[in-house]
Amino acid sequence: MRPLSPPRPTVRWELLERHLEEAEFLWTQWEHGLWSPELTLSSLAEGDEGRLRAHLDALVLGGSAAATRLLLPALTSEDPARVASAAWALLSAEDADWREPVFQQLEQGSEETHPGLLRALELLDRPDLHALLLKKLPTLQPTLQAGALRVARVRHLDTSAALEKLDWEADPALHAEALRALPFAPRMQTGDARLSRALSHAHPTVSTAALETGLLLGSREAWEHARGSASRGGLLALAVAGESKDLTGLLARLKDGSAPAEVIWAVGFSGRLLAAEALLPLLRDEAQGPLAAASFAAITGLPMVPPFLVEAPADEEEDAEEAEPEAEDLQAWLPSPRVLPGEVDAQAVEAWWTRRRGGFTEGARFLRGIPLTVEVLVRALETEPMRRRPSLAWEAALRGGGTPQMESRQWTRVQREQALPLRGQRPEWLARAGSWPQGRRGDTPA
Repeated sequence: MRPLSPPRPTVRWELLERHLEEAEFLWTQWEHGLWSPELTLSSLAEGDEGRLRAHLDALVLGGSAAATRLLLPALTSEDPARVASAAWALLSAEDADWREPVFQQLEQGSEETHPGLLRALELLDRPDLHALLLKKLPTLQPTLQAGALRVARVRHLDTSAALEKLDWEADPALHAEALRALPFAPRMQTGDARLSRALSHAHPTVSTAALETGLLLGSREAWEHARGSASRGGLLALAVAGESKDLTGLLARLKDGSAPAEVIWAVGFSGRLLAAEALLPLLRDEAQGPLAAASFAAITGLPMVPPFLVEAPADEEEDAEEAEPEAEDLQAWLPSPRVLPGEVDAQAVEAWWTRRRGGFTEGARFLRGIPLTVEVLVRALETEPMRRRPSLAWEAALRGGGTPQMESRQWTRVQREQALPLRGQRPEWLARAGSWPQGRRGDTPA
């Protein structure tokens, strides 16, 4: 008599469905957390990201049964977080190869599913998948080509072979992503020429991408364009690496009746005494006070706690929660200015500054009241709010000719790995204010 086979374990479908629902929710929470003005790298890693990864792992362990019944149908969802969770789990499977249905959905499925599918590919450490995506790239629609190039950029892949086959002018988003791919490709005269022309492109998406890419690559032409630009990357570059006249020009704009939030945000990364003092008058402005205080604190180390900053009254917090938040451009290299709400006690801040000002000197740069060094910058990438970290990483890339680049919308473990090369930089790399970055282009600023 043949021995009986052990019974198959019963699949707890309600648990797997719960894992998918939780992954969908936490994916959205995690995406918000990556640029949060409140969270730090550690708090995000130990909070939403850790919980998200646990639910994703549970879906992977569900095997082919979970993939067939839950994950494949989820690929057609209109919710990007649900699509991304399902695609990530499918492409992480160890017992089956789900590349074909995922890529079929990408190529033939609804456009609403594209963001989630592409986001999963950005976050997967699968060179074989990325090679397949690049192979398919020339045959995709222009909008999908833009998304595929972004995947390659986030993964720091060389796309030079594909770039030569694409019609950059077919779509502004495609043109912008093609420009942003240049720092990861060998230098080509055609790329230089396209970058130069794109600086004056009529579409702002394209001209902004050209400016930011040119700045990273040390293009003198891009630096000249930055002086007349209001783009986030241009303002930040002038604040952290421009000449003294560039910072002076930015600070002059703080004296206007309504200083642009982008300028207030940018000068907070300059680390300069002049910037700190120029921000002080704005602390008395009800609308601009919290942002000005955040930039002032970033330079001086002002504690963002009572009595200097107090929480907004309950009714104002409710109004802020009910207000429709501005749509976040997650395709951008840098997040927009945003800080926690509150009321600034300008008089208390001024009294604090009177006692502390003597410890700051002209010409030096400071971060949280400490002279800025490579060691301080590396530590700041661990401790600064998530919303400020991309701008710190931007300066590092700016001074490194486009590399190293820390991707602020990657898993926290990957971000930490990408920040490691910074530890080997020379001390004077960041110590001097107003020093031009050493780009790799032939027209590097002097």
